[in-house]
Amino acid sequence: MKIIFKILLVFNFLFFNKTTFTKINNFIIVAQGSKPKSLDPHTFNEFPTLGITEHIFNTLVTLDDNGIPSPEIAKDFKYLSPTKILFTIREDIKFHNGETLTTDDVIFSLERMLEKPGSRVILKDIQNISKTLDNKVLITLKEPSAPFLANLTLPIAAIMNKKYVLEGNNIALKPMGTGPYTVSDWGDGDKIIMASFKDYFKGVPKNDGLVFKIITENTSRLAALETGEVDVIYAVSPIDFRIVENNPELNLLHKTTTTTELMVLNVEKPELKNKNVRKAIHMAIDKEGILDAIFLNRGSIATSPINPNIFGSSQDLPYLKHNLEKARNILKNEKPVAPLKIWTSENMVRVQIAQIIQANLKEIGIESSIEIVEWGTFLKRTSEGVHDILLTTWILGVSDIDTVVSTLFHSSSIGAEGNRSFYSNPDLDYKIDSARSTINKDSRKVLYKEIQEIILDENPIIPLVYKIDGIGINKKIENFDYNKASMRNYYENMRKVDAD
Repeated sequence: MKIIFKILLVFNFLFFNKTTFTKINNFIIVAQGSKPKSLDPHTFNEFPTLGITEHIFNTLVTLDDNGIPSPEIAKDFKYLSPTKILFTIREDIKFHNGETLTTDDVIFSLERMLEKPGSRVILKDIQNISKTLDNKVLITLKEPSAPFLANLTLPIAAIMNKKYVLEGNNIALKPMGTGPYTVSDWGDGDKIIMASFKDYFKGVPKNDGLVFKIITENTSRLAALETGEVDVIYAVSPIDFRIVENNPELNLLHKTTTTTELMVLNVEKPELKNKNVRKAIHMAIDKEGILDAIFLNRGSIATSPINPNIFGSSQDLPYLKHNLEKARNILKNEKPVAPLKIWTSENMVRVQIAQIIQANLKEIGIESSIEIVEWGTFLKRTSEGVHDILLTTWILGVSDIDTVVSTLFHSSSIGAEGNRSFYSNPDLDYKIDSARSTINKDSRKVLYKEIQEIILDENPIIPLVYKIDGIGINKKIENFDYNKASMRNYYENMRKVDAD
């Protein structure tokens, strides 16, 4: 009897461990460079958060690959007038706790977004939200808004469970949505484990779940991919492209992006209030040197803050070329510029950009220091205007220019809502508002060209480089896919070929 009992114990151990191994092996492990500040999508409009929460929640509408808004939580939608949109809500969508999504959840979520600085900017056109029938929601706008539907597709516009939130659950640590994955373990935020949601209304994911590992160093992320510790890494440094390409177990994908590397000048600082000083700084920046030395010419020089893959971007505008002599001549007629602080996150690519900029500024007589700031602190302190200069990347999840210009340049967005240059210009505000309410695409393009002309003349933000994203992926991963308009990833379609 004892022998039989021992055999059963061994059998159970092997069986359950094999099952566990299979389940763990069919988790897709993704490395990203920064820890999310929170898992509440309405709170922070930043990629480390939204790149994760987009798989926990859904939005009313989504973008197809051509950038056209299409139904998601809404079964359909129609314009009753230029300012009234009627959404019919699907009645077969389950939250992760098993409850059915209702119009009350949709209305509550939209109203909550309007209360949060991070999400308010994309919904500020809303005048009223009401339920007309059990499965219909009517949104009334203050005036016609061309980008409104596209804004509703952003991950920050996530639909939540009203009851779950009002019960006091901590959304930042324990989010609960309708998406393809549920959060199993947040821990300290360095490793976020998410299990597949079997009742997902678009179909059961093809893997058991996702693990997001936070690995801040580029070289460490690459090493984790090479050893098989992770399956997918983003933002592969161009200098490391060949390492991935030469590894027979890995694939290197080149992903066209809507990304622009930006240098943000805090115009509230005495040294940077002067428009001529900002112009001299722009002319001092060696963008070609940055593109060559750091990105190995994988990308292109940015002539506008708006990536050319975004509707409304103007790429035929005159821009300030690198010219140290002209920059010095401008500064000769201005007060001496006190030493500046260049803030950057721990991303080493951005630190390297900061080092080139520091050398460029020194060549025109401006001393500067580089401060590497932890991501959470970086977000908080820059929203308070502590910085002189900050380096960042603008990643756009829709193919419409409004989200960029309204967030980065409109005076109503100063601070936490996104305008960290603290730039305010009534004429620019008027043009941005006019472009939002103009439905005709050709007329919008004219206005956006004028908007970019003002930005490039005033230089509150200096565009640096349009990036091409390098993605390292283990060859065991099948069905890697992303939306060509929003650049979002479809992890639910991915699987490992040896996971069965």
